[in-house]
Amino acid sequence: MPELPEVQTIVTDLNSRILNKKIKKVEVRLKKIVKNPTKSFIQDLQKSTFKNIRRRGKLLIFELSVKNKYLLIHLKMTGQLIYCKNNKITVGGHGMSKDMGELPSKYTHVIFMFSDGSKLFYNDLRRFGYLHIVDDKKLEKILEKFGIEPLDKDFTLKKFKSLIENKKMNIKAFLLNQKFIAGIGNIYADETLFDAGILPNRSANSLKEVEVKKLYKAIKKVLKKAVQYRGTTFNDYLDADGNKGSFLKFLKVYHREGKKCLRCNKEKIKKIKVAGRGTRYCEKCQK
Repeated sequence: MPELPEVQTIVTDLNSRILNKKIKKVEVRLKKIVKNPTKSFIQDLQKSTFKNIRRRGKLLIFELSVKNKYLLIHLKMTGQLIYCKNNKITVGGHGMSKDMGELPSKYTHVIFMFSDGSKLFYNDLRRFGYLHIVDDKKLEKILEKFGIEPLDKDFTLKKFKSLIENKKMNIKAFLLNQKFIAGIGNIYADETLFDAGILPNRSANSLKEVEVKKLYKAIKKVLKKAVQYRGTTFNDYLDADGNKGSFLKFLKVYHREGKKCLRCNKEKIKKIKVAGRGTRYCEKCQK
């Protein structure tokens, strides 16, 4: 699943491609992907435009030119947004082979057709993602469920300390909980904990003040660098140009189990399950 850096890359790229293009037609090929009644969903979109695209955590928010309407898209595990213009294909979300075949495919569930002839396809292999048009009141309620954005100026050390205080859950579960901090997933939880030198299965309230400070700095450092390098790619993430994120070369523990630690050069990276997720760490460098 794309995390904060990957979703931010999608937002940045799509903002340069589809803003202010009139939506000529919308085709819903799989009704359950759309949380609205199909007829009203199409009516709200047709002849409208996307005024702006932003994100909250991993949620994509498309502001419509129709007053007080927002299209929410969550890609979940295998969702894709595929933009096509003049036979050039750009992809955001779950990856695909170079030979992707013709569009629409059997995994295409929604198609946006713009007045300039370009198209935006929503594809989803496992059908976990969704599209949902909401008004500002509904959007506000949805966003209330998200924690603070870790790259916002409001994410201060003082705020982080207040969030982590008295939390009995393990520190990785805390980082993955979107109600506390929005956008951190499995990759960046492992990487920030390694950077801060903290074991992922320690209880959050066991961290000393100096460790909380180290973790706070690590979160901002790792995420900023990941955004700069357009996210991480293994086999399943391509950005909106169809390119792989290049943060992969900076990973220290994630997907490096069994390999020698790049910091101590002695211990091998181990993998265990923490917070229900595969978790990588170095038992010498993390305490």
